[in-house]
Amino acid sequence: MMMGRLHGATDRPRGSKGDIFRRTVGLFHPFRYAFAALIVLIVATSTLNLAPALLIARIVGEVTPDRSGLIQGSTRSLTTLFAIILALYVTSGVLDVALGYINQSIGQGVMFNVRANLHAHLQRLPVRFFTATRTGEILSRVITDVNMMQQAVSATFTDFLTNLVTLVVALGFMFTLEWRLALMALVVLPIWVYPTLRVGNAQRRLMRAWHQEAAEMSAHLEETLSVSGSMLVKTFGRQEHESDRFLSSNDHLRRLSIQRMMAGRWFNMATDLFGSISVAVVYWLGGVFVLGGDVGIGEVVAFAYLSQRVFTPFRQIARINTTVLSSLALFERVYEYLDLPVEVDERPDAVRLEQPRGAIEFADVRFAYTPRGRPAIDGVSFEIEAGQMVALVGPSGAGKTTATYLMQRFYDPQEGAIRLDGHDLRELTLDSVSRAMGTVMQETYLFHTSLLDNVRYGRLDATDAEVRAAANAAGLDAMIERLPDGLDTVVGERGYRLSGGEKQRVAIARAILKDPPVLILDEATSSLDSRLEREIREATATLAAGRTTVVIAHRLSTVVAADLILVFDRGLVVERGTHTELLAHEGLYASLYREQFSEQVPAESSRNGDHAGSTPAGRPREGAGR
Repeated sequence: MMMGRLHGATDRPRGSKGDIFRRTVGLFHPFRYAFAALIVLIVATSTLNLAPALLIARIVGEVTPDRSGLIQGSTRSLTTLFAIILALYVTSGVLDVALGYINQSIGQGVMFNVRANLHAHLQRLPVRFFTATRTGEILSRVITDVNMMQQAVSATFTDFLTNLVTLVVALGFMFTLEWRLALMALVVLPIWVYPTLRVGNAQRRLMRAWHQEAAEMSAHLEETLSVSGSMLVKTFGRQEHESDRFLSSNDHLRRLSIQRMMAGRWFNMATDLFGSISVAVVYWLGGVFVLGGDVGIGEVVAFAYLSQRVFTPFRQIARINTTVLSSLALFERVYEYLDLPVEVDERPDAVRLEQPRGAIEFADVRFAYTPRGRPAIDGVSFEIEAGQMVALVGPSGAGKTTATYLMQRFYDPQEGAIRLDGHDLRELTLDSVSRAMGTVMQETYLFHTSLLDNVRYGRLDATDAEVRAAANAAGLDAMIERLPDGLDTVVGERGYRLSGGEKQRVAIARAILKDPPVLILDEATSSLDSRLEREIREATATLAAGRTTVVIAHRLSTVVAADLILVFDRGLVVERGTHTELLAHEGLYASLYREQFSEQVPAESSRNGDHAGSTPAGRPREGAGR
């Protein structure tokens, strides 16, 4: 899986230009009728902009003396020609406004679909993707890359089409005026195709390298400027180290930016020079033809005007082509994410479980996080009846948390089946599984919004009264009274304005509001002191009443009352039974229990002697926040 940087900065682009271009063209399919109208408008505006060249030839002819020295034109005819030219330009301008509107509508519509599809696809990716990819990298692709794709779609491709049509129409008019000069121009133009492709490929590689480095910088900033990252940097005094890292990335980005800007600069200079010289060549050869009596002065002037209109779009096409080729790197990066496989997907015939009871069964389940890795769950079978409290205990890395991930269908097992009320989870809708499960994790994540919104996340259609009732049931009422804005108080990034116990209560309030038939408590009190642990345990006991409850507990004192204890070790369930039965068995559970309590009793005695009657050391006062 992806780890930070997907490819090295010097990697050659992997995708075929043809495949990427065809896929990108496919993005316009929902807007094909609007796109057809856009092409019609481009042809119309290009033709109306170039048609005056023919009228200019007429005007010059009107005022040019004939062989006898007489001028055949009149003021009336010149005025008529001028009025026609003016009408053509005004009409072209009006149509250009309509063209711009349709172009923006198509471009914004395409990017709306790309953003929506990308976000929806990322939501469906397995948890392993998010554990293996830095948040800054993801944000860089979703925001920076997609925004620059929008520029390419809304401006670059349309400019390319406009200049291409202008080039074709201008060449057509040039052949109408003087076929020999037009043929010369037609022969010279293809000479620039090869260097254009070379420059475009170079810019494509540099564009990809630039965006990879920008993603690295974004990931670094996201890690070190977040609350947790900033505190870690300050704790170890690594400000200078992080500044050096940032300066190195910043310098690399600067050098890549210069290379991007300078790539093809000589080519662009040569293209501009060629366009300027071409006008002089037209006047030179045109003058020769006029002296030979083959063409008139008006045709030469009109041809010179058209040659400028030919080489201007050609220069633009040459530059836009390099931009389009370099933009393919953006599309590649976004398509890489869109092409990532969805490992946990919903079947077309999935069953919606309306009123789950909460019975869970593991049937010979085997699961490994990587194809060749050691199984985290290796042939595990057990049954949990609806309404039971079951505890999962064992050493770190034994497979307890993995089992709860599988229950919530964060992953699918490679072998065996996990059933909810007799239904294989893979046969149920994802919404059914989600609604059936409620989780209170050891690490509670809160959004940077109000306390009200954080609790309401458990059930989005809950009323304010229901949210308050859930908060009160979780023991948040006293804290809410102390907060300056009550439930409307913003909790800060990741809830850093709240203490650990307060955040846990918010998680419990969410679960109370969701009211799931299955409750998973993943070491929800292991990081709290004894007093807070007792208070949170009382709140979770209220929450667990009448539900199937799966408890992962580091402190074995919290699982004494469990209906069933499953002891995990190296991915296996090595013991099962009640607390009394497992102690009598004298196995791993009994060993863990005695080891834990032999360590805790002296520590508790010492703490009680040193801090009698005071707030436990190392924890903030409840409600004081952090």
